[in-house]
Amino acid sequence: MQDSLFIDVCKMNYEALFKMIHECIKLCPDELWNVSTEEPPFWQQAYHTIFYTDFYLSKTHVGFKKPSFADPKATDLKEIINKAPTCDQMLEYLKEVRDRCMSTLSKLSVEQLEGENPFHWTGPTSAHRLVYNIRHSQHHVGWMNSILARKTGKSANWVI
Repeated sequence: MQDSLFIDVCKMNYEALFKMIHECIKLCPDELWNVSTEEPPFWQQAYHTIFYTDFYLSKTHVGFKKPSFADPKATDLKEIINKAPTCDQMLEYLKEVRDRCMSTLSKLSVEQLEGENPFHWTGPTSAHRLVYNIRHSQHHVGWMNSILARKTGKSANWVI
């Protein structure tokens, strides 16, 4: 597969992912945002999804900094966090990650795509990591949609 085709496929799928995350966040009513029952609250699912999308788009995991607006433990879905970030904070973070993603994808070379992946658990190359990242994030979009569907009867549309 040509590198430009692979990058185009990634851009299209990341763009769809970001739109679906955005729609999920917008569909979440205020009264559901920070409800924790048998599963983490909606906001924590959204944060985990955006955070790890950002994390896996970085060049290395060493020294990666978590955003300052959320509790440092918020990425761990087993942790109970008392203070939820706002919907606006989450949407702003999503926009930053989306912009960084599109910029990163636009600058990737064949050598970088085929090069060694510092996130070795996601596959041998950076190309593997990009696909792993989409799969991981989409898994959590599904979870957010499940919460929305069960609690509100609505869910985000599938984006092509």
